[in-house]
Amino acid sequence: MSPDLTRRGYLAVTAAAGGAALAGCSDDVTADPDAIDDADRPALGAENAPVTVTVFEDYGCPACARFKAQALPALIDQYIETGEVRYLHADFPIPVDEAWSHPVANAAREVFFEAGNDAFWLFSSSIYDHQGSYSLDAIETVAADVADDEAVGAAARAAADEEAHSERIAADRDRGESWGVGGTPAVFVDETEVDPAYDEIDSAIQDRL
Repeated sequence: MSPDLTRRGYLAVTAAAGGAALAGCSDDVTADPDAIDDADRPALGAENAPVTVTVFEDYGCPACARFKAQALPALIDQYIETGEVRYLHADFPIPVDEAWSHPVANAAREVFFEAGNDAFWLFSSSIYDHQGSYSLDAIETVAADVADDEAVGAAARAAADEEAHSERIAADRDRGESWGVGGTPAVFVDETEVDPAYDEIDSAIQDRL
């Protein structure tokens, strides 16, 4: 399967549902999988899937961009489309030199609320093409393109500029800290944090099926 996340792939997954190592990641960190809400959150896969994969992500993180382009397509192909995995997005911005971590996360959530789950996943992949040169113009253009709606682009730009969803994003970060997250991407297979390399995630999923 191509490492690129395509519109067709995302739409197929959401319709069916109705590797970089990181500092701070450990295979002995556990969390309560029920502690994360699944109601108003971008997600892929069947709600009744036997395994839940939760990924804490920072849009300013190059390793997150690689994960999104390489590991997620494989998970979609092997586990999400088959109904075996429910994949949840969570935000964990770590702004060090990247001042856009929070604005892009806010824009992505605005796309989710304005245009739906399909558009969110397209935006959250496509926006990484601008990593290192993020701007409000780029956010607006990508959001309008994935939603095919200029009004969504304008709303995403405003949300980024005003950090309109900062409380939700802060709640995700707080939850991540309580789970022991120290770096991104932080990948939890049910209650256990695993190395974000695909082989490690695959092994952890297989152990639970």
